[in-house]
Amino acid sequence: MITTSAELEDLVDGTVNIPTIPTVLTEITNIFHSPEGSAKEAAAVIEKDPAIATRVLRLVNSSFYGLRNPVSNINLACSILGLKVIKNLVVQATVLQTFGSTPEIRGFDAQWLWDHSFKAAIACRLLAEQSPVGNGLTKEDAYTAGLIHDIGKLILIDGQADRFSDALRLSQQGNVPLAKAEGEVFGFNHAHVGGLLANRWKLPPVVQAAVMYHHSPATNADDWARGFVVKAANTLAHQAAGDRHGGYRGDLCDAETLQALGLSAAQEAAIRDAVGAASMTD
Repeated sequence: MITTSAELEDLVDGTVNIPTIPTVLTEITNIFHSPEGSAKEAAAVIEKDPAIATRVLRLVNSSFYGLRNPVSNINLACSILGLKVIKNLVVQATVLQTFGSTPEIRGFDAQWLWDHSFKAAIACRLLAEQSPVGNGLTKEDAYTAGLIHDIGKLILIDGQADRFSDALRLSQQGNVPLAKAEGEVFGFNHAHVGGLLANRWKLPPVVQAAVMYHHSPATNADDWARGFVVKAANTLAHQAAGDRHGGYRGDLCDAETLQALGLSAAQEAAIRDAVGAASMTD
């Protein structure tokens, strides 16, 4: 029986390897937190990574920004986007680069998971903006938490494919949430792994808590609320997918629990529409 966070960390470390923080994310994080940090400094880092530079230009030239003339200069693009958006984009890009080649597991749809994670990120951002529950969780941090909330599954697949397959079968055959099945097989679940990754990648403490506790209650009210926002977003993302799923049963909030978000019917409907329209392939 795990009784401390240190014991949990030891158990996870004894089971899988948590990838080290990518250099570009370290550099962008340092710039973001520096009082002298600037978009120009961020541009100098991003220019060294063609994949991230391409994402920056794609975003700044998207219809969202509505620029009259296309931008092809990274310096200009970064000044338009600002450091908060840049950091968010770098987190997304490094996550995709680091975990984009996860081994295939029979019955598990990794492409569905990426789309689900993007939907959850959109849901988290909107809930942070509109629900009083997410007190202290900014829309940028909420987006990051939603994006990486299931990243622990990919780490488990990469390091323990056979045991993850056992958990997947247990979820399917017993019709139980995959997180619960993982607990039976590993003694922890993917949320614990993702929370540890967020910690070691030096993501904000609120993001660490939101990911860590989206399948299990935290010991303090603030972290519980952050985990609940992600669990609610996860629920909305699953529901938006309809009959499509990644090969497992999700751990979802019921309708009564979702009422704790404090949303009006119109707000909830608008969020559901936005989540349903979100697609990682766009």
